[in-house]
Amino acid sequence: MATECVRLARGRRIRLTRENECGAVVEGPNSTLTTDAIVTGTITPNYADPTEISILNGNGDECISDRSRPALRWLDINLNVCVWDPWFINLVTGDPVVVDDATPTPNTVGWSIDTDLTGSANFGMEIWSNITGQACDPGGNPKYQYWLFPWVKDAQWGEWVPYQNDGITATFTARAVAGGAWGVGPYDDVLRSAVTPATLTPLLTPIGATQPMRTITTSAPLPAVACGATVLPVP
Repeated sequence: MATECVRLARGRRIRLTRENECGAVVEGPNSTLTTDAIVTGTITPNYADPTEISILNGNGDECISDRSRPALRWLDINLNVCVWDPWFINLVTGDPVVVDDATPTPNTVGWSIDTDLTGSANFGMEIWSNITGQACDPGGNPKYQYWLFPWVKDAQWGEWVPYQNDGITATFTARAVAGGAWGVGPYDDVLRSAVTPATLTPLLTPIGATQPMRTITTSAPLPAVACGATVLPVP
């Protein structure tokens, strides 16, 4: 059985998918957004402090020594964004968008930070990274590293500087947790090129209830970038 060992460089896409408070995908209008406007996306595992037991005997020598295993609580996420997309902000934070008075369909022209809503959003996040020095698949398709965080929540705004002689970026922190109801996902992210004809499918196995992240090598085409959120059709 062959094993895919990869060297990675550069980020290509991030896709967000709206979820409800139970981590289940919400189909319908403004439920999915794909962007390449991420400057950096940093993932940091967050562990509970291990419990240590150390008991000395009467001579001062250690008699009992034990330590609990590291317990992963969640993955901390930090996103730095170079395009201010109101729907990206809505999907990440839950803050409401602002529209104008255009008819028949208003335009989305901004957003508000709302103390009742900010931090309330739940979303799935997918990232595609470049694989360097990697041969294409048998069908001639380039390969990418695909990262899935099936349930992200508790986003917070970071600092931004709206008045400066430099580019203005937004920073958000959030956490990827285990659980939710992503399953195999609502998208065809796997290209099964070993079958004829080559077929795009969702994940081959559902992500587990104790797994806050999965990553695979895939030659499925990258999703198209767009400003604003779009419709996620009901299957």
